[in-house]
Amino acid sequence: MPLTLVVSRVLAAICLLGLLSTAATAEQRKGVLGFLRASSKAQAPEGGELDARSGAMTAAPVSRAVPGPMAKACGVRGKSLGKVVEKGPGKWKLHDTAPGSTRPRDFYLTGFSDGCPRKLSGAVAMFGSVELYELVHYGPVGVKPSGGEVDRAYAKMRAKVCGRSGATCKERGVRKLAKQAVFVDVYASAEGSSRVQLLMNGGKLAAVSTR
Repeated sequence: MPLTLVVSRVLAAICLLGLLSTAATAEQRKGVLGFLRASSKAQAPEGGELDARSGAMTAAPVSRAVPGPMAKACGVRGKSLGKVVEKGPGKWKLHDTAPGSTRPRDFYLTGFSDGCPRKLSGAVAMFGSVELYELVHYGPVGVKPSGGEVDRAYAKMRAKVCGRSGATCKERGVRKLAKQAVFVDVYASAEGSSRVQLLMNGGKLAAVSTR
């Protein structure tokens, strides 16, 4: 990952931690730092392909079992998946075929209930934590969710665990959500801020949004 992107994420985290220093718990701060774990990925989508340069979706000759920017890759196994660069809750793992590169390339996500890896396309990919999402959108920071597919899907999951929509979720509830859900952010460029965000839950893709 380029130094400029790393520095920007670190500075953003420092500012966020400063804002939350009196309100956030140790568990929540851990979630902020966990969000900084990043890697690079690349190549295909499920039900279409994400062009790593333009960020546009294009048709892909793959199974359309689940809509979104990823493609089933049931035949890819072992070393062909690349190096495991991040581990999420449960069985989720992010594989990078060219760790350390900033160029568009293939990334693979494993942990799906059907046992098939999914191939992603982009220059950078990373897991995003539930703890950080809660801090930003439901905590002291107070940034309202944009209302995209990912936000709506997460809100439904959250309501089942935390109760009334918009209410502060107890720490036990956040921990429960963090064990079952994970965000995946895929950037078309190592320098850009636009991204495709995936919400994974229960071994499946729950929602996709463009940020």
